[in-house]
Amino acid sequence: MSEIEALIKKLSPLMEEGSEIFKELAVFFGPGSKIATHQGDLAKFLGRKRLYRVLRLSGSSYKDCVYQLVDEHPESMEALGMLRYYTSPGGSIKWEDIESAEIALGKELTTNAYGWMPDAWTAFESADGEGQGSGEKTHGLVAILAFDYGD
Repeated sequence: MSEIEALIKKLSPLMEEGSEIFKELAVFFGPGSKIATHQGDLAKFLGRKRLYRVLRLSGSSYKDCVYQLVDEHPESMEALGMLRYYTSPGGSIKWEDIESAEIALGKELTTNAYGWMPDAWTAFESADGEGQGSGEKTHGLVAILAFDYGD
């Protein structure tokens, strides 16, 4: 078990190691990310009384993925916390495109109550040189959401 997987188990002992959320948290906080992630965000994300959801989006650009998140998953705007990572087509990250997508996300959120805690993102280069499409290079976004479980 990796250090991050052990930390996830420590912070959330009832979370199953084979679950989608466990796996995606291990990816987000694991090796290979192009922007350093902070384990303090993991502790905040795995707070008490939380439900989790993973959304996988792909599109012709990072900004396209962000618009899909906002338009097709409005419930994501109600999340307590959001961790997200972008995957690049062709194995090469174009930082200006990710920055543009994050700015677009910020503009979309100005019309909503915005208070995700934590709110963090990173990026990974595609290992296979392709995105998730059928032979076509696509951009990807994986959003890991935490919602209030309630009383």
